[in-house]
Amino acid sequence: MTNQPMEAIAFERVTKVFQSRLVALTDISFTVPVGSTVGLLGANGAGKSTAIHIALGLIKQSAGDVRAFGSPMNPGAKSLRQRVGFLSDEPVFPKDLTALRYLRFVGKCFGLSRRDHNARMGMLLNAVGLTDDAGRTISSYSTGMKTRLAIAASLMNDPELLIWDEPTAGLDPISRRQTLDLLEEYRGRKTVVLSSHILGDIDRVCDRLLVLNQGQLLFDGSRADLESLLPESVLEVRISRPTESLRAAIKEHLDREDQGQDPGVLRIELRADERVGEIVGVVLQLAKKAEVDVVGINST
Repeated sequence: MTNQPMEAIAFERVTKVFQSRLVALTDISFTVPVGSTVGLLGANGAGKSTAIHIALGLIKQSAGDVRAFGSPMNPGAKSLRQRVGFLSDEPVFPKDLTALRYLRFVGKCFGLSRRDHNARMGMLLNAVGLTDDAGRTISSYSTGMKTRLAIAASLMNDPELLIWDEPTAGLDPISRRQTLDLLEEYRGRKTVVLSSHILGDIDRVCDRLLVLNQGQLLFDGSRADLESLLPESVLEVRISRPTESLRAAIKEHLDREDQGQDPGVLRIELRADERVGEIVGVVLQLAKKAEVDVVGINST
């Protein structure tokens, strides 16, 4: 009996540079243990999608090593990708197909028998609430319905690893709750990487949190670890350059003044009823809009 790898994904000092100009990821390292549910948090442009595409073997890193289930992951690793279910943040479908025909096509791509295919298709359509609409063409679907169909497609091969990019985007409250309920059902049974800008979703289903910003890994740990970084309830954010626009944005959106004396450091006092992760998320979004790099987050 062979030993199963303990890590579904392992990034070791991974860097990605596009066209010798744009640095999307800078020397990042992390692991995703088998059976864990890991949340990937960051503003748009933080490097989340690049990290996901490298983990899937869709693009190759410029430097560093990437392994999936103990084996090198790269664009030629077809057998590894067959063990993964991927949900894109912008799923695209053939407009002339119905959901039934599309899922049948997906099942054939994974070599499922007709019996296994029909059983999984019926179960998954029910799980995502599309049973009554399975005979309609996908072009008639709303954005939320297309997301739910993409979720079903990502599960057709009964994957060991799920990588879902913004799975609740465009969903109504009921569908969002159903999707999170589905993720909770898989908790501990499958390995899950969930990329989202909604911290509440990550909080509900994830064991661990990875925070990316400007291609750098700022934090890797549990929500409790993140909370423990701030024993004095003060968030200290180190930025690449002084900027009044970012301080003004923090005052507007968070209704408080920056308490820092160092122009390269923001000090934000946290209120008793606030969650650290939510404030971190807001600050990262505001920093991106102000075109300021966040180079570190800790407590005083």
